[in-house]
Amino acid sequence: MFVIRVSGTTGLRAARERPSVPIIALSPVARTARRLSIVWGLHCVVTEDANDIDDMVDRACRIAASQKFAKPGDRVIISAGVPLGTPSATNMLRIAFVASDGQSGI
Repeated sequence: MFVIRVSGTTGLRAARERPSVPIIALSPVARTARRLSIVWGLHCVVTEDANDIDDMVDRACRIAASQKFAKPGDRVIISAGVPLGTPSATNMLRIAFVASDGQSGI
């Protein structure tokens, strides 16, 4: 599973490759989520903006687990721009494990 945030540009590029795993696009902007909802392979979720990278990873794992896209022990790949909230600046790729409580594990 691949998790994308904010502007959606990375989500569009990832969906273009037609991966065999689901792509969840997380965005605090409802307009972005609506725009991405018609893209093949993207599941869009409107969520609050993350406070920091750890909060973003925990939120992504929690949403993936609650929406039944991941279960404990699954790997989740998270892509985002750092500093957070910088649109069209994807420069981070992180692999996290979904822990038994739905949060991220190491």
